[in-house]
Amino acid sequence: VQTEARLRGDVSNLRSERDTAIGEGAESKRKVTLLEEEVRLLKARVARLTHEKIKVERDSRAALSLARSMDNHNASDVDYYKRKVIDLNEHLQSKNAVVSELRHQVDEYRRQMERSMGQNRLAQTWGEGMNSSANRRR
Repeated sequence: VQTEARLRGDVSNLRSERDTAIGEGAESKRKVTLLEEEVRLLKARVARLTHEKIKVERDSRAALSLARSMDNHNASDVDYYKRKVIDLNEHLQSKNAVVSELRHQVDEYRRQMERSMGQNRLAQTWGEGMNSSANRRR
């Protein structure tokens, strides 16, 4: 009778732990879904910024080329284009910094997603282990 009561208590505790693990697994899945969406948005932003960076580089090269061809012309025009090249290069550097930061964020979100997926696997393994040990006791 005491053994049966103790076993019922153990089963109740194990069910509670299983329910907790299932809840944590569901929460982790939701987090993974949110992180995947955030990664998708960041990738789209990186692609957009990369495209913009390429455009800025092209504009910078065009401005530099134009500045070189204008060397024989009016000095004030050349100065304008040189300033334009400097401005575009500064803009390019700032875009490169943004792209670098976004790549860092994407890497961080990937690491978070991998950790969360590992926790999901652990929760599933824990839940399966509880189910199999409960089945063996029957």
